[in-house]
Amino acid sequence: MNDDPGPIVQRLILGERLRTLRESSGIALDDANAYLGWYRGKLSKIENGTLGLTDRELSTLLSYYRVPGPEAAQVKQLGTEARRKAAPERVNDWAKQYIPLERAASEIRLVYNEIPGLLQTKASARAQLIRSPVVLAADVDDMAAAREERGNRLYGDKAPRVWAVLGEEALLRRVGAPHEMRAQLERLREMALLSTMSLRVMPLTHGPYAGLSCPFTLLWIERARTTIAYVETLTGADYVKSTKAYSLAFDQAHEDALSEEETLILLDQYIADLD
Repeated sequence: MNDDPGPIVQRLILGERLRTLRESSGIALDDANAYLGWYRGKLSKIENGTLGLTDRELSTLLSYYRVPGPEAAQVKQLGTEARRKAAPERVNDWAKQYIPLERAASEIRLVYNEIPGLLQTKASARAQLIRSPVVLAADVDDMAAAREERGNRLYGDKAPRVWAVLGEEALLRRVGAPHEMRAQLERLREMALLSTMSLRVMPLTHGPYAGLSCPFTLLWIERARTTIAYVETLTGADYVKSTKAYSLAFDQAHEDALSEEETLILLDQYIADLD
């Protein structure tokens, strides 16, 4: 991972730091909002990392919390980092916040009924993106390449720990030409052998699962000491910090799915069928 977590992650870290400072000072959320003349809920959004604040607002907040000079200076520097403009990402507009979070995550948990972008080959990603009604044809190749590049990070020395549960339908649905689908399944199998990767398949015979009807990604951002659930729709995405239901859905799917060894056997069968 890059040593610089980027402004989006820095905003999460800043929010967590401000929450700790407020609680240490014994000040309630509503009291702080009232003191600063903010609408109810603004500080909560700042502490959750979904809303930024100006240098002046941050200085006023630190003064109200009576944060001593050296510590206040550190927090202000964090605020400066959080206000930087994020580098452009080759993704849909609503996913621009997701990529830096995924890059900064030390643990990633996925439940999907299709092969998610992080695990796709460029060819599979292209075959999927070219059918999207919301992706411009001119952007398809760059976006497809970006997905494969994201997956290449899983082979690095500082790769995140990944747990993925895929519905068997993800292996059945033909995406692209047969040789492209074979290459995709071979990449999945290769990833499944990584020491930082756990891949399990949920057989069709196991019935319905909440996570498969509502695919999601759970990101543990260690630097911000927070977990975020990412849920994407056709035209947007939600970033959810109340992740208990998603964690339970993941645990249920992970427990009931095939083991890693059984998943490799199933993958081999599907790969052989594409010979």
